[in-house]
Amino acid sequence: MAPPTKPTKPAKKAKQVKPLAVAPGSNWQKLKAAVAKPASNKPKKHDLAPAPKARKVKAAPSVDWIDTSLIVAMDCEMVGVGSDGKRSVLARCSIVDFEGNVVYDEHVKPLERVTDFRTHVSGIRAKSLRDALPFEQCQKDVAAIFDGKIVVGHAIRNDMQALMLTHPKGQIRDTTKYRPYMRRKVNGTKLYPKALKHLAEEVLHKTIQTGEHDSVEDARITLELYKRAMGPWEKAIKASKAPGLLVGQQPPKLHPKTKAVISDTPATVDSDEDEFDAAIRNMEQGRVKATKGFAIPDAKQLSLAEYDE
Repeated sequence: MAPPTKPTKPAKKAKQVKPLAVAPGSNWQKLKAAVAKPASNKPKKHDLAPAPKARKVKAAPSVDWIDTSLIVAMDCEMVGVGSDGKRSVLARCSIVDFEGNVVYDEHVKPLERVTDFRTHVSGIRAKSLRDALPFEQCQKDVAAIFDGKIVVGHAIRNDMQALMLTHPKGQIRDTTKYRPYMRRKVNGTKLYPKALKHLAEEVLHKTIQTGEHDSVEDARITLELYKRAMGPWEKAIKASKAPGLLVGQQPPKLHPKTKAVISDTPATVDSDEDEFDAAIRNMEQGRVKATKGFAIPDAKQLSLAEYDE
């Protein structure tokens, strides 16, 4: 027989809390209304990160007397040969047309054994050259493409030497020899070429060569630099008797600390422009004479400009 259960007490009713009497129009009522209002998902003004301002890039001026279908740009990648791997030979050649379309892009088998692939710069590896084009074939292909063309390049002398080709100076546009794209050393008057990556950042506001180089990308960047300065560049060449030398108006000389533009040389003193003209006359007349305050970049300087070493 089950033990008798104790009778359960009825549960006590919870006491109702009476709301306090609040005077109409008080701050408490305003706060209560604000809390009851559903939260808005709309971000506040100060929650938004400021959008970066887009840099305006000026359109390249057109030149009506130049047939753009005759303009191509080239860039090459090199590898090292020899016991120390310091001698450069061709490993890749890329050519684009005026619109940036790839006309030619081939890996090239060097004539000598590669001792330094320079992969961190060239992007070339051993497997890149296994089925590469023979050097002689690449040389013929490029010569055929360049026939009658204006060739744009950055330190293009190095690329031409690697290809063992020559091209008329009047049909070459080298961005290391365009004076507005050059620089001076502190308190110096001589002009030196800038690296392609620096020109891309300063002129085009583009970042390149953060790792391994891409010769197609570099050729397109070089072409863009030429197109940006095409108008004044071609006018300078048209008026020049020696288009293979430095062309264009030289960049202003800046104070090393304040970066303020230093005034031009007085008319009573020979300026860089006069020295440049004198250098042209010396070369035209076959005199090899150094001109004070003026220097044409040599092969070593152009190589440093290309690889930024």
